[in-house]
Amino acid sequence: MRISKFWKTLDALTDAATDRREWASLLGDEFGCVVVNEPGCPLPLVRSTGTPATSIACPSPGGEGCPRRVVHHEDGTIRAVCGDSPKACSDLDLNKNDIMIYGLDRVGLARSIAAAFDLSDRPASFDRRPVFRIGSHDVFAGRGFPVFLTVPGPLAREDVAQFDELIAHPGPKLLLAPTSSSIPPQLAAALDREGVVRMALEDLVHLDDRGQLQPCQPSTVVFADLRAQIASGMDNAVSNLAWALPKDARWEEIGIRFVADEVVNVSFRSETRRFEPDGLGMKSAKDGKPKAAWTYLKAFAMQGGRLPVHHAKSAETSRHQKQKQALSKALRAAFGIADDPLPTVGAEYVARFVANADDLQQGRQGQSRRKFAD
Repeated sequence: MRISKFWKTLDALTDAATDRREWASLLGDEFGCVVVNEPGCPLPLVRSTGTPATSIACPSPGGEGCPRRVVHHEDGTIRAVCGDSPKACSDLDLNKNDIMIYGLDRVGLARSIAAAFDLSDRPASFDRRPVFRIGSHDVFAGRGFPVFLTVPGPLAREDVAQFDELIAHPGPKLLLAPTSSSIPPQLAAALDREGVVRMALEDLVHLDDRGQLQPCQPSTVVFADLRAQIASGMDNAVSNLAWALPKDARWEEIGIRFVADEVVNVSFRSETRRFEPDGLGMKSAKDGKPKAAWTYLKAFAMQGGRLPVHHAKSAETSRHQKQKQALSKALRAAFGIADDPLPTVGAEYVARFVANADDLQQGRQGQSRRKFAD
């Protein structure tokens, strides 16, 4: 089922909010599909704000008494009263539900769209900025394009500054809006010049039999042109990666085992590859020696994947923090997985991958025994 009225209503309503009665009038048969607390509503995208309206829209707005004022009588009845003289429209008998203001659940909409297109790297939370990122569409691990959402309404601002975060992304990027008319022509032209691809949700998604948003076509088809742009630079992208992993790769599937001071075996699923510092971008171009990030990776492996955040001296804490950041950046660049490989858990940096240096430690213990025997 298409919900075209819903998308067009988002273009028509300031801040995507109005009283329940007007929502019902604008949405028609789509009302029960998207409004919370309606019988059988499978996709709650419009919710009560808990605030009653003080006025109700007129069928022919324009008079000095518009819109109709909500009047609460002592007997508990509620009426919307036209303020024009003579009256330009009829008074209305209302109930408490009719005058309750309902608004778009932007977070719910963002999550539903991200789920429909199986976007990766979804933000843990969303804010109320006019334009915000809802995830990424990956062609393979670490290589894809960001997806942003905007619901500007009828008072859309025409300054490009609100799109700075989107425009700043290098390479292909996608902006979703309710309809093809959501973004004013002048602003649309400016975004086009910045290489932003715009798509309308009314053309992309529908409600399935369970009442959930689903793409009208597979995402690989919907985003074919954007995927082609990523693919056109794939040779360079792959050459910059130590290992081009599938787009669903997770750090938890990776093992890094030191077999020598400057050699690791990296395992992913059923495959293992050998790397030296240079292969993981951790070799200094100046002196050819391993960078501090390699030493820090080795320290993680020696300590079972855990290192303390805090140290006795603040300077030492700061130094370890910078080393952790450098190692995280190097690992992301090497394997293309966007998530932080070394999150802070309590008072420790914890590796999400399996870090192991048993071979290295056993070799050193053997050397010590030999030296003692000699």
